[in-house]
Amino acid sequence: MLVLIYSCILAFSGTDEPALAPLIPLLEQHKGMPPIRWAGSRLDEARQEAVDRRVPILLWVIRDGDPSSQAWADQRLRDPEFILTLEKETVPALVCLAAADGQRHSQERIRDTKESPARSRCPVLRNCNCEGHLGSEPLLENLEIPKLLPAAFLISFSGEVTAVPQEIPFQGTVGLAIYLAEKQQGERSTRLNLEFLKIRLERAKSCFERREIRIGRLELVHIESQLDQFGSRIRSKWEIACQPYLAYGNQMLIEAKRIGRKDFQRRLMMLRRLVQQLEGMPPATTAQRFLDQALPN
Repeated sequence: MLVLIYSCILAFSGTDEPALAPLIPLLEQHKGMPPIRWAGSRLDEARQEAVDRRVPILLWVIRDGDPSSQAWADQRLRDPEFILTLEKETVPALVCLAAADGQRHSQERIRDTKESPARSRCPVLRNCNCEGHLGSEPLLENLEIPKLLPAAFLISFSGEVTAVPQEIPFQGTVGLAIYLAEKQQGERSTRLNLEFLKIRLERAKSCFERREIRIGRLELVHIESQLDQFGSRIRSKWEIACQPYLAYGNQMLIEAKRIGRKDFQRRLMMLRRLVQQLEGMPPATTAQRFLDQALPN
């Protein structure tokens, strides 16, 4: 009899965990959770992103067991427009403080469908694990946390910290967008723009290696038109990417001058080619000036 009871216990306890994990709530099944990339433990990367994009880190502070914090998370973190505003205008970070009795929430196991395997997630952030908020706790250093939560702090790309007025977290997307617009310091970039710019820089480098000069130049000229939206590090990266093109153009000018002593028409052909390849860059401007001087009006 004991053996039979023991076998039954093993049978129930041996059930695969994915089958025991509950499905995500119906609301999330219907509407989903908007994706967002929290700063989490990537604090150095988050600070660099803020500098590169010329936007602040926006640090949200909530607390376990606090009704206002829970209501804010349930409403705002499910709102695609709110999440879009966070990622467009800031580098978002969030910290969830322990409850008044010291208790903290733990990760939950859920399934997306009946057939899918179980996965872990934070019950507050929902779209990532708890490292998405635990890793940002160093940002709280030297901050005075108000009693009324949720609270928010702006950490500017120059490092200045400003407490966001306490009514802003309760005003929703419109109130937050107006506040951030008032705090905006000149041109700034979105995350998407920064990602595309990095792709364009890599394309420019690879194009030069493949001697696709004209295509690579188009990438660099496009980047130059947007540089005011980015910090000095991005400008430096662009300048480094330009160097091979400028060196090539200057070498072509020297070669055209040398050949021009013997073959004037070939010199003109080289200058025209240089203008086509590097239009919008200094060597092409110089080549066009030489063409204008050499050709009759």
